[in-house]
Amino acid sequence: MQGKGIELMSGYVLNGAGRVELPNRPLAVTVAAATTAVAVRATLPDGRPAEPALYPRVGLLILPRVDSEIVVVARPDAESAAFPDGTVLQVTIGVDSSRDLDSERAELTPVDVSGLHQVELATIAPAGPRVAITARRTAVDVSLTDVGSRARSAARSALALDRLPEPRRFDVEVDVDTTMSMLARIDDGSIRTVVDVLSGVAAVVGTREELAVRLIGHTVTTLPVTELRDVANQVQAELDSAALGMGFRSAAVDRSERGTRTLAFTVTDAVPADWSGECTDTVIRHLVLIGDTAEGGPGVTAVPSSAAPELSSLSVVVTSLLADVSASLFSEGVRR
Repeated sequence: MQGKGIELMSGYVLNGAGRVELPNRPLAVTVAAATTAVAVRATLPDGRPAEPALYPRVGLLILPRVDSEIVVVARPDAESAAFPDGTVLQVTIGVDSSRDLDSERAELTPVDVSGLHQVELATIAPAGPRVAITARRTAVDVSLTDVGSRARSAARSALALDRLPEPRRFDVEVDVDTTMSMLARIDDGSIRTVVDVLSGVAAVVGTREELAVRLIGHTVTTLPVTELRDVANQVQAELDSAALGMGFRSAAVDRSERGTRTLAFTVTDAVPADWSGECTDTVIRHLVLIGDTAEGGPGVTAVPSSAAPELSSLSVVVTSLLADVSASLFSEGVRR
C-alpha cells in the first residue's frame, strides 16, 4: 500500500491534507456523528452530482467505480440545517467488500463541523491502477472557551461558511467603553462575555485569528495581543484595575484613513453622543449595547446585561453582529 499517513494494519489515518492510495475497486464511504444524522454525497469539483454513486442509507455512499475526480461532501440530514454545536464527524473510505473484514481503508482524523451547512471531506481520483484519496480539511480550529466556541459555530451558521475566504477577511478590533457608567457591566462580567463572543466571531472572519482590544476611558489603552481563548480573561483583568473615565468618545480611535479591511466593534451601554455608524469600503463599524433595555437595529446589537455567563440567544446575537458582513458577502458574490 502506498500513501502518506499513519499506517494502521490495512488502513491509514489521514491528518490534514494527507493522501493515500487504495485499489481501484468499488469503494464505500461512511460518515457518522454521535449526535446527528449525516448525509454524504459525491459531487464533481464544480458541484454537480457525480455518477455513478449509490446511497443505500443515511451516512453511506457507494462508488462502484472512480473514473474522474470526486469530492466527498457531508451535510446535515435535514433541509436548510446546520450541524449542531459539538458535531464531530467520523469518516472512513475503504474497499467495499462484505467478504473481507480487514479490507484496505482510509480513516480521516475526526472533523469538528459545528455550525457548518456542509463540508468537503475528501477527494477521490484515479491514480494509475489505483485511486488516490486526499483529505480536504487542512485548517485546525483555534482553541476557544465554551462561549467562544459556541459563538464560532453560530458565526459559521450565520455566514454559511467555515471561514471567510482569505482576501475578504477582516482585522477585527474591539473598543470597550471604560467610563463610570460601565462599572456595573464590569462587575457582572457582561463585558467579558461579549468579548468572549467576539473572539468566536474573529475565529471565522478575522485575518489573524486575534482581537485588537482598546479600553477607552480617560485615555486609550491598547492591550497586548493574546490568544483568542485568553482574550476575555485578559480584558476582565484589565477592567478590574482600570481607572474609569467620564464622557465616552466612540471616535477616540481614528480609522478614517484605514486601508485594510476592518471590522470594528464598540462595546458600551448607550449610544454615544458622537457615534456615527457610517461604514466605508474598508471599515465596518458596529455598536454593541449592553443593557436590559437596550434596543438593536441596523449596525447595532443589543445584549442584555444578564448575559454573563450564558447567552441563551447566542445565534440571534451573532447573526446581528455579522449582518453587515453577511450583506457584503452577497454584494461581492461570495454567497448566492
